[in-house]
Amino acid sequence: MDPDRREIVLHLQCGIPVPFEIQVMFIPRISSPRNMAALSQSCGSIRRLCDMATRERCYQIRVNPKDSSINKAFDLLMEILRNPSLGNHVREIVQTRQPSMEHHYIQTAKLRELSADDKDLLSAAVLKAGFAGSQESAVLNMLMQNTTEAPSKALDRFKFPISAYGYGGGWNDGNIHGIFIAQALAAILISVSPNLESLVMTQPFDTFSGFYKDGERPQEDVVHFPLDQLLRRANANPEKTAYLQNLRNVYMMVDDRHSDDHYYMPLDLLECASLFDHLPSIESISTDALIDDENQEIRSTLEPRSSNISRIRICHSALPSPYFVTLIESCKTLREFQYTMGGRCVLGGWSAPFLARDFIRSICLHKDTLEVLDIDAEHNMNYFHHSCFDEGRVDEEIDKEESRFPDYEDDEVQIPPSISSINGSLKEFRALKRLSVGIGFLVYFAMGVRENNEPRQPFLLPEVLPESLEYLCIRGYEKGKCKQWDTHIDALLASFVSGSLGVKEITGIEEMIPNSEDVDNPDDDEHLLWPPIYNVNE
Repeated sequence: MDPDRREIVLHLQCGIPVPFEIQVMFIPRISSPRNMAALSQSCGSIRRLCDMATRERCYQIRVNPKDSSINKAFDLLMEILRNPSLGNHVREIVQTRQPSMEHHYIQTAKLRELSADDKDLLSAAVLKAGFAGSQESAVLNMLMQNTTEAPSKALDRFKFPISAYGYGGGWNDGNIHGIFIAQALAAILISVSPNLESLVMTQPFDTFSGFYKDGERPQEDVVHFPLDQLLRRANANPEKTAYLQNLRNVYMMVDDRHSDDHYYMPLDLLECASLFDHLPSIESISTDALIDDENQEIRSTLEPRSSNISRIRICHSALPSPYFVTLIESCKTLREFQYTMGGRCVLGGWSAPFLARDFIRSICLHKDTLEVLDIDAEHNMNYFHHSCFDEGRVDEEIDKEESRFPDYEDDEVQIPPSISSINGSLKEFRALKRLSVGIGFLVYFAMGVRENNEPRQPFLLPEVLPESLEYLCIRGYEKGKCKQWDTHIDALLASFVSGSLGVKEITGIEEMIPNSEDVDNPDDDEHLLWPPIYNVNE
């Protein structure tokens, strides 16, 4: 706790009035509305400083390419430009539409009525955000639209069909125009919100055009997607950027408005991570309902051990493990990794293989820092059936499974050579506090990845759990199904009951916790579908 916070807490606990100069310094640093509301009840001067009505109105700003949302967000932007202190209250920005295709913005008549002073404020904000010259003109034109509908003649050149995954906006979709307006608005709002902590957004560039592949970038005097360009500039030179200094959490939302929430949707997660990975305060990137687009070449621009991202959460998704390896290797420090499958249907029935050996090798890079590991993908680890453990064929089965995927050697995203020689086991993870995995993965993790032909030594689970471990969740365990598993679980339970085990809580022994699965028939099993956190149509 920093000195200012300690002082104010001590004053409040002792009933001593808090000096006003400390209140002024402390209040803006509280981000939680709930904590702020509680603190505002402590005394009148703090309550006046808190200004809860303004904080609640500015805390989260949604930018959706719909008239009401766009205009409401624009009005709030103008309030912030007239009174910059309001920008200190903005903690989260939500931008809910993904570009449908790559094309240039067509400038149209400026329809908003602004005073000369407001126009000057808006122009100054665009320049300060880094859009100069022709970029300034284009972004200003986007911001000045009070509708997301572009003139029909301008849209005639953008007719295109909806793709297999639901991408594309249909014919003459006004949202094509609205995406540019929403991106411009979100970009300028970010630039005037110095305390921004969280971004919820769709992919701000177009995957299908290959727009940012092979190292290509747009010309400096052209604006394609303003939000994308703002983020790339800030991430490339964070020390020279005034905004995004406090951004900690990013949630990448798949734009599934055409899928009825039934299918996993493609998103270039690796390229999205490269928009934020060098920011000074960034901690986590997370997403849901994601699938790899096997028809799209994806090259990672993430450099090994260069990313400030330390927490990765990919849930209700269907991704092959090489993606995780690339993300994990890019982290300077990894404290949390979560991957869970299930909750959507895979288009065409394809399933994402999870290669446990390569995954364990990659997280061994972070043995001293990883605190939380949650892997719920054992349904796609076909080599972990109970008989291979009882018969001692685990390594042989994994070898067979890996040989079934030779295409990984030719993938743009593949297992780096630096990972293939790493060995390690569960016991070596000295900082691990919470572990949630399937029974097969747990036992194999405890066995460890080893050099070829190195003999396995007998062990029991209680002997190889990290001393730091506090919570253990075991999925898919059923007593009597596998003798070796039963032996490990019996020893684990005995140690837990005796108090000799450091773990404080174990779940999945008395009552089986099922492994997650893809939804086979989403029309008949809608109750199994994962509901989106954010509704893009709001």
